[in-house]
Order: sequence, then C-alpha cells, then structure tokens
Amino acid sequence: MLRKIFFIIGSAVIAIAGIIFVYLKISSSVAGSIVEKAPAKSESPYRRSTSLDHDWFEGFFKAAGKKAQISEPVVSAVVPHHLAAAVPLAGFFESIKGQKPPVVVLLGPNHLQVGHDRIVTSEYEWKTPYGTISPNRAVIQTLVDSGLAVVSEDVIAPEWSIGAVVPFIRRVWPKSEIVPLIVKDRTPTSTLANLASALVQILPPGSTVLVSVDFSHYLPYFVADFHDVLSENILATGDMSRLSKAEIDSVPSLYFLSAYNHLRGAETWHEVSHTNSATLAGHPEWGETTSHLIGYYTVGNSAPEKNITMQFFGDIMLDRNVAQAMGSSGLDYLLEKIRGQENRFFVGADLFMANLEGPFAPSRIQTSKTIAFRFDPKWAKQLKQYHFDAVTLANNHSLDMGRQNDAFTRITLEKNNIRYCGQEFSEGPELNMVLGEDVGLPEPVAFVCFETIDHEIDKEKVAAAILEGRQKARYVIVQVHGGTEYRRTSTEAQQELYHWLIDQGATAVIGHHPHVVEEIEIYKDKPIVYSLGNFIFDQYFSKETQEGLSVGVVLGEGKVKELRLFPMFGIKSQVELMTGERRADFMKWMSENSRLDGKVIIDGVVKF
Repeated sequence: MLRKIFFIIGSAVIAIAGIIFVYLKISSSVAGSIVEKAPAKSESPYRRSTSLDHDWFEGFFKAAGKKAQISEPVVSAVVPHHLAAAVPLAGFFESIKGQKPPVVVLLGPNHLQVGHDRIVTSEYEWKTPYGTISPNRAVIQTLVDSGLAVVSEDVIAPEWSIGAVVPFIRRVWPKSEIVPLIVKDRTPTSTLANLASALVQILPPGSTVLVSVDFSHYLPYFVADFHDVLSENILATGDMSRLSKAEIDSVPSLYFLSAYNHLRGAETWHEVSHTNSATLAGHPEWGETTSHLIGYYTVGNSAPEKNITMQFFGDIMLDRNVAQAMGSSGLDYLLEKIRGQENRFFVGADLFMANLEGPFAPSRIQTSKTIAFRFDPKWAKQLKQYHFDAVTLANNHSLDMGRQNDAFTRITLEKNNIRYCGQEFSEGPELNMVLGEDVGLPEPVAFVCFETIDHEIDKEKVAAAILEGRQKARYVIVQVHGGTEYRRTSTEAQQELYHWLIDQGATAVIGHHPHVVEEIEIYKDKPIVYSLGNFIFDQYFSKETQEGLSVGVVLGEGKVKELRLFPMFGIKSQVELMTGERRADFMKWMSENSRLDGKVIIDGVVKF
C-alpha cells in the first residue's frame, strides 16, 4: 500500500530546561531522496539503511536518555518505522539492549506492493551508521527452501519498514544477525501462520521478532487517537478477528505477530508509548498525521477485556439539494473533505451507525406530506462502502414514501448488509437490533430505537425493549429521534425522558432530530447526547444547521469508558471536520452548556 513518507529531523538544543528536541517535517520529495538505492552489481552485496547519518541517530538516543532495562525476556515487539517517532523508538531500544538476541526477525509491510512474491527477504548485509548487520543465512535459506519466502533484493532494497529500523538494531545489538521480511497486503492468513510456525521451530533460543508497523495515517491527531483505541485493544487481547477493522498500515504483519506469539505462549502485551507525528512535532494543526505504538510481548496470557468502539452520526438526508449537489458521485462527493486518503476516517472503529432520515424508493410517489424525502436506492451500496454497518429508521421521515417503500428500504439495506432498528410511529422489543459476531463485534450490543415526533410513545413498550436488550447484551444503546427543531439546548421533556431511559437500564442515550447540536449530560455516570445535529443535509440557512457532531463511544467493563467528540460542518452538504480555533470554540461551547457531573471535556474526550 502506497504510503506518504515523512522523516522528521530532530535537533537537540541545550537550554535551562534541558534538551528540547525539535521536529521538522520534510516534504515527500526530499524524503524520497533520503532512501538509499540498492548497490550496483559490481559493488559489494549490501543494503543500506534509510540514512547513514551517525550524528542524526545519535541525536535520537541522546534525546531519549537513559532507560531502565526490561529484564523479562522480550519474545516480540511492535515498533514504528516512521521516524517522527525516532526518539521514543530509541528509548525503547535502549531499554531492551540487555536482551542480546542472537537473531532478530524484522518483518514489515511491502509498502509499494511490488514484485510477484507475497513474502520477500534479503541475503545481503545491511549497512547502517553503526556498521553492518549480517543476515542469518541459515534461517533465511530454510524459509526459502520451504517456499515461505523468496529472495528479491530489488524489491526489498527501498523498503523503509526495514531500512528505518536496522540502525537501531545494530546500535544496541551489534552481534545480532537479522532476518528481514516484507509482506504484501493480501498475503493469506494460512501463509502467515505457516511462517510463524516455521520461525518458532528454527530460530535459535533467545531470538526476538520485531514487527515494524505504523498505525493511523492521513488524519488529524484527535481522529487517529480514537482509531488507535481499537488497535491497542487488539494488541492487548490478541483478537485478530477485528484486525480488518483497525486502521493500520499492515494487517498481515500483525496477524503474523499474533500467530507467532500464540505459538510461543507470549501474549502479554506491555505498551511502552503511544505517539502521533503532529503532537511530537508540536503541530497539532496538521491535517494528515501518523500515529505510532511501541510495545512488547512476554510469556503470559492476553488481556481478557475486549473494548468496543463505535461511532455515531446524525441525520443523513439524500434528497432535494443534496441529491442535486452530489450528482452521479453520490457520497464520494459529500464525504470528499472528511474521508481522508483511502477513506480512512471511516475505518478504525468496530461499528459505524447513523440516522437514515428518509426511505429508499425506486420512484417518488404522491403524498400529502409537505416535506417528503425519497432516496435513490443505488446510494445504499455506497453507505456500505463507507463502512456504515447500521442505521436507525426511527424518525419522522421513514414512511415518507409509504409503508411499501419502508419495506423496500429494509430489503435494500439487507441486500447491502446494513442492519437497522426502529420504525416510525412504533416502539417495542420486536424493533430492537442486537449486533454481535455478525458485524464483527467481540460481544453483543443491543440497540433500542424510537421516535417521539409523530406520536406519543408507549413507555411500557420502551421499557420492555430495554429490558429485552439487557437480557441479550451487557450494553444497550438507545437512540431517540426527538426534541425541538433548531433549539440548541434540550427541553425539560427530553431531559425527563432520557433520564428515565437511563433508569430503565440504557448504557447510553444518543439523540437526533433538532437539526442542530445540543448539549451532553452525564446522568448516573452514563452519557446522554441530546442531539447530534445534521450529518448530511441541505439546511443552508444558518450556521447551526450546517454543523453536526459525530460521537465515538468506547465500551468496556460493562459501561461507557470514553466519549469522543468530533464536531463537523458542511458547505453545500459537503462535510468537513472542525479543526483549530473553530473546533476549540465548539468544545468551549459544549463544556459551558453541558452537565457533566464533575467530568470535563479534555481535547474532545470525556473519560468515565
């Protein structure tokens, strides 16, 4: 997978406060010139690390300082190759220099996806600022003979997942030999499992496996931080069933690591650092960043608690001016400015869900409703392509095209593998949605969805729905379409009802309908988001109706552990994330108008 390469140059400055490390982002064109090319055939056979600047790497170790030694045997580790994280990476290597493995397996992604082979290795020595590091040809030859890897010097030569890390290895373990491996994205899991099994059998005792991967890419740091919650939990629990949902640069690399650790009985994860290129460089305004996780595994069991991350969005309306604006491009146009490269904004959580504010219908029908929406069915496929796993249909527009097209909407969603809950004019257990392994969640989550706009709800049925949800899942998320349009704060009736929902057993309550964002409340240590506002709409007549809120929810230990706020704004229905001063102003407004029961919003995060 093509990656945008940034290398960050640090300069150590002596001041009263100590050493300050300043990072400068180098353009991709300059970064490309840093990558050393393979030697000509007439030269000695070696590969070069990404840089041979000794002082540059020594600056990283000097800035990292002395570190306490990790005495427990390190079976494997996760390290970054993005050199924005060079200082914490140097610190980690300093802490494990006493391990002295005879062989180091260094495995990373084949970023450029070049060559014909799934797993590639090299028999050449690697030239680094600290001298050469030799390959362990016995291990490499065994892998080649078994068909698990192919020597391809031209393919591996420019690969920075190897070249960026070998200097650190050579500095702390000068006598270790290396087995470099790069893997393509679509390498079968069976092949990766076989590779892990082979290495367990042939590596000398005390050897270490390093997997060179970076995590979130191309997104603001506050989005990357949320996406990394899932990645961290996968690393800690070993739950590879969710690996495809994680926002990382090499799924096969981590799958291999999990298989290897399982065979070695080394599944206890120790996180050392979690960083982001923007915060390391002191530039939180950067819109495209890379995040890094450094940690290691020792003999022992994985963590038992599997967190669940979900992201909720407000009203999606695909008719009127929205339909005209998006034309034949559909959601590609509407989400162009928020999706990030490779649509990464819509990756990195266990579940994505929104309020579908209207029906899919083959054609428009006559109706007595003044405002009646009809969505082209072809856009359902795009919703799934943007990883929307579920929608709520409990709103005052679901029946705009009649009951026949309400049924058609449900069929259309099912055909596109999108789940749904709720119905206009109705509530009750039969309208619940329970999601679990069918959508890749580690455990069931129940959803109760209803609207209060077009009818007076039957509270007994709502209570029964929540009770049934509690019987099927530890978590019950209630979504309510209610409140007063264009009002920035909730009504007393909303507050009374939503409190009652928590009292009935709801884990969290999330609302929509007012077309503007309303405040948040923490009631009995559970969150109530009164209104997410519009996500995709055409109410261009005010600033407030062109703003919305997406909420990330982290579930764990039977409760909400975190709430993450992602304020957005639209320009002619194209959605963008708020950043900088506008985001700060939004968070200030939310803090001043919410009832947080002693909790605080820190950089868009509420911790429980």
